[in-house]
Amino acid sequence: MIVTFVDGKQLRGDLIKSATLRSDLSPIPLTLEAEIRAGDDGLDKRLAEGQVLNVGGDALRIVKSKRIAGRSSQGQRDMEAYSVTALLDACQGAAYVRQRAIIKENASLAAIYRAAGATIKGVDADFPVPRFYCPVGDTPTFHIARVLQEEGGAVRWKNGKLQFVRLGDLFKQATVLTLPDNTSEDVESGFLERHTVPWFFSLAASGAAVFGNRDKPRAVRYSPFKDAQRLRNMTRCLVHRKTSRTTMRGNVVAGDLIAYAGGAKLAVITAAHVFGSGTDDGGQQEAYTRLWVGSLEE
Repeated sequence: MIVTFVDGKQLRGDLIKSATLRSDLSPIPLTLEAEIRAGDDGLDKRLAEGQVLNVGGDALRIVKSKRIAGRSSQGQRDMEAYSVTALLDACQGAAYVRQRAIIKENASLAAIYRAAGATIKGVDADFPVPRFYCPVGDTPTFHIARVLQEEGGAVRWKNGKLQFVRLGDLFKQATVLTLPDNTSEDVESGFLERHTVPWFFSLAASGAAVFGNRDKPRAVRYSPFKDAQRLRNMTRCLVHRKTSRTTMRGNVVAGDLIAYAGGAKLAVITAAHVFGSGTDDGGQQEAYTRLWVGSLEE
């Protein structure tokens, strides 16, 4: 995994004890968690909170940096390290608690991100949001996630752009990878689905009840100011079905479609690209990708 600083200087690979670049279907769709040895002068400033790291062409801003004592030593000196967490720079501004409320009507998703502090230029397949609000003391990303659920889709970071994609369209893509079934852990979660994925109802202007998808026995929730389509979208979600580990596949991101030898085609919910140098315990270097994939539930 190649990490560079804003001045173009590359972080020495032997200093990276471990790093995980995580791609998610979430309002902040790319994160980095790394542990870096304190081997070079000036790393205190380069790895401080607020600094920017570049990984694979994507800029990530450090939101947490902690200097920790290492468990191993070299000579008589303890090998200290930095524990660093960074968020996609273009979106990270939306992750902070708001001091002022955000209230928007019929605004685009990109406009909402920018109002929340993000610096994105736009969103592929953008759409108008009828009503958006984020109260004082709340985090905008929570309310953005709610809007995406109501629209029946998610955002992902691919090819340097923020993209909105409807959940159903994820399964109309060409597959990017085929994996054998015997390398995956299967997940059965029917009981949990009934308790955690409710169906919704609302009230029309006339006072008549408006219902979402009531086909399955689920918990029931009320949501104001919603039409039937949005109520149905709110029950539509990706359900975790498999967890797979494969060799490093840095080109696979959340939202991609994976084929399995048994015939199943599942969408990537999270792709974690993991690198470990083995310098901490004298082990071997490792690099792999772990995928959490799921199917669409209506």
